Amino acid sequence: CLDETGLTDADVARLATSLRRNRHLVELHLCENSLTHLGACDLASAAAAHPTLRELWLSLNGIGDDGANSLARMVRHHPTLLVLNLSENGIGPRGAEYLGAALRDNTTLSALWMNGNKIGDGGIRSIAGAVGANGRSALTTLSFNEADITDVGAEHLARLLSDDDGGGCQLQVLGLYGNSISDRGAVALAAALDDGGARAFARALCRNSHMTKLWLGNNQIGDAGASALGDALVTNTTLVELNISNNRITPRGTRPLGRALLQNRTLVSLGLSGNTILDEGVQSLAAGLGLSSIEELRLGEAGVTATGAAAIVEELHDHSRRLSVLDMGGNEIDDEDVLEEVLAHNVSGGKQTHARLISSQHSGAMDSVADNSDGEGAGVVEDVAARRPSSALRRRRRGSGSGRSSGSSGSSVELPSRPSESEEMPKMPAKMPAAAKKKKKEEVTTTANLTDTAVHVGNNGNGTKKSDAG
Repeated sequence: CLDETGLTDADVARLATSLRRNRHLVELHLCENSLTHLGACDLASAAAAHPTLRELWLSLNGIGDDGANSLARMVRHHPTLLVLNLSENGIGPRGAEYLGAALRDNTTLSALWMNGNKIGDGGIRSIAGAVGANGRSALTTLSFNEADITDVGAEHLARLLSDDDGGGCQLQVLGLYGNSISDRGAVALAAALDDGGARAFARALCRNSHMTKLWLGNNQIGDAGASALGDALVTNTTLVELNISNNRITPRGTRPLGRALLQNRTLVSLGLSGNTILDEGVQSLAAGLGLSSIEELRLGEAGVTATGAAAIVEELHDHSRRLSVLDMGGNEIDDEDVLEEVLAHNVSGGKQTHARLISSQHSGAMDSVADNSDGEGAGVVEDVAARRPSSALRRRRRGSGSGRSSGSSGSSVELPSRPSESEEMPKMPAKMPAAAKKKKKEEVTTTANLTDTAVHVGNNGNGTKKSDAG
């Protein structure tokens, strides 16, 4: 790859000349360089007729609206391009309109990443409208994290998600983290919670038969929106991941989600970290957890105590289930038995996969368990998971559900939050992940042999070539 190599427009002009002679390149990575609209124009011209190019990664540059226009003309009828990443490129509504015009005709692109571009509701209208009108769009992934989207834009996307109005669109993954999806403006001014954007998505989910991942974290969704999403999950049979972390959801909003878990058999991952759901909300979720298909549950920094954690543990024990991820970091769990029980449910297939509960008081012991999944530590985990919750734990579970433990002895241990991709921003990668990236930057090779399917001469400094996307 050529990520983070300081390439300028002049360098890309020379690269484009080589690209015109090349007939084998499959993916091209130019993230985090110094490209402007001029470099984008040269690159688009060279890539337009390329017979094998499938992925083009250009995030963290500065191509702007004019650069988006050049790339849009290239994308419109490109015969092989599947992935286009334009995240954080200073693209606004005008650039989104150019891309929308291209997507109205394109039938090959499957993933478009626009994270961090402030395209707003107008840009969403252009893109969603074009994809819906296409009829033969191949798009399955759209990501608009931190793109200045409000409820208006959410409704445009909701119409696209609807099987009735989506024009044959088969969108499966939608990223909308860090926007302003909340109550409709006038309703918000009247202090009446409506959660228009979330409701729009919930209505669409009831009818959608393709969506598998929906990321709505760090918006302004309240209990009404969470309730609508919960109701949608009762009938939706395709969604496997829902992230609504860092919103404004309280115990009231978790009740419909808990009821949905009693019936839904497809949802695998649920993120609620950063909402004040307290023990009462966790107990609502626990009621349906044992019968659900949930494998990853994120409840970090949610005002949960040992009472709520015990509710989760007992329900899982009652149904002989374990989770691969049970993230409760950043809560105050004052019972070591409960801590141990929760950690035991962070296993999958007998191996520790996520140890996100590491207390400041016992970090050494728990780290040892996490790092020795096939050794003695694994046996400890298996031992804890096999036994029934203690009577003290059961009494705690039947105790107060107010969200705070009362009368507990000993000092409480606050678990540090361990943010995960799904907790904070479950976002599309801005650039190609390097498998073995060296911390110390080495001298970058300035010339690249563009005769193979993909070239890696970036920060790894070893000229490694890669034969396919990965």
